[in-house]
Amino acid sequence: MALIAEPRPADGPDAGVIEEARRRQNRQRAAGVAFAVLAAIAAGALWIGGGGSRTSGGGGALARPLQLTLAHGRVLLGGQPAPVSIEPSLQAGNVGVCISITGQGGSCNGPPPSPTDPTYGGGGFAVEEKVGPRGEIDALFTGPSVAAVRVAHLGTFPARRVSWLPASVKQVVFYRPPGARGSVLPPGTSAGVLRGFEHARGPALTETLLDASGHTIPAREPSTLTLSNSYWQGARAEPARGRCAMSSSLPGVKTEWGQVTQQIAADRNVTVPAWLTCLHVWYSDGAASFETAILLNASSPGSTPAPLWGAIPVPGHPGIVEIPPVERELHFRIPKPSSAQLARELARDTKIAGRARAQELIRQVERAASKAGETYWDVLVPPTVARRVGPAWLLVRFGNSLAQRIAFLNALHVTRIELPPKG
Repeated sequence: MALIAEPRPADGPDAGVIEEARRRQNRQRAAGVAFAVLAAIAAGALWIGGGGSRTSGGGGALARPLQLTLAHGRVLLGGQPAPVSIEPSLQAGNVGVCISITGQGGSCNGPPPSPTDPTYGGGGFAVEEKVGPRGEIDALFTGPSVAAVRVAHLGTFPARRVSWLPASVKQVVFYRPPGARGSVLPPGTSAGVLRGFEHARGPALTETLLDASGHTIPAREPSTLTLSNSYWQGARAEPARGRCAMSSSLPGVKTEWGQVTQQIAADRNVTVPAWLTCLHVWYSDGAASFETAILLNASSPGSTPAPLWGAIPVPGHPGIVEIPPVERELHFRIPKPSSAQLARELARDTKIAGRARAQELIRQVERAASKAGETYWDVLVPPTVARRVGPAWLLVRFGNSLAQRIAFLNALHVTRIELPPKG
């Protein structure tokens, strides 16, 4: 995954502003819709600014862009660790992760590390003739067995643990200056894949994983365990073949849409703690929307599920944990969208997230476009609460407050988890 850097005159290549990501897979989370809409309307008019405090106002002049620097292999934004998140994929039937980096989105549903590919999120690449005038910073996330990554024609770069990522994750960072030629290819990808691409005129910068002894760690194109699932929307009946089910005891709660796996099976390839999503449902109560899921142990469904990354106990609520949100203040100068644009986005988002959630996202877009230099918050990790129910995590995201999320979580009841027979 590449970050774009704009060098400072004094510090040369080790500085800049995050602007975009490459090597993206399909985004499945409805939570990303609002940011995608804003980015499309802004058409590239994005600045990253502000600190991390939600008390600062957003209606004034644009803040100076934050400096992105490299320090001992760590990516810093304004002198602080650049927010990066890796969280469970909530696509039903999937064992995967979603990776997000502030200001640029990310990739979702790629696999966790396996014996054939000890990296997070899988492959994917962008073909390019040469790096643009801002330069480029590339980041790769690996499992614990990787000590370094050798990039053809560039050098060898260490894999380092970073405090804001799970203990099983390491990060590799390297820089390419403006005008540098070639396309970075993820581990296990042959240089032959570039044949036939018009802009693939530079060398193939193939990434090779190395262990602590400097030996090559073989890597092949990763595969993700994705079991068959069923989808339903609104008042339609929940699929009878679904292996998991839940209900809410709160009055006035409606199902926007849901997705449930038709199978539960162990993923024998994962080498780190991971989750199999059994059920993924969006609810609304007229005033707020809630994303919910049932997560099982990916390597042994029915066993204790893997701990949730970043989860902390909620005082006064035994058994409930919270994953605090990770946000970054962004400054946009966005032209007001036309009625036709908003109608198209509303129709598209309704299919993805349901009518109530789509209307909420459109209101966010309208608010963000209402003033020049409006502040918008890029949510890398949405506000989340969860509790254990038998062999599963029951998880709730979004809502308007922690108290509201806890109340919604307590009103949810797991009514079915059909595990496969042992043996």
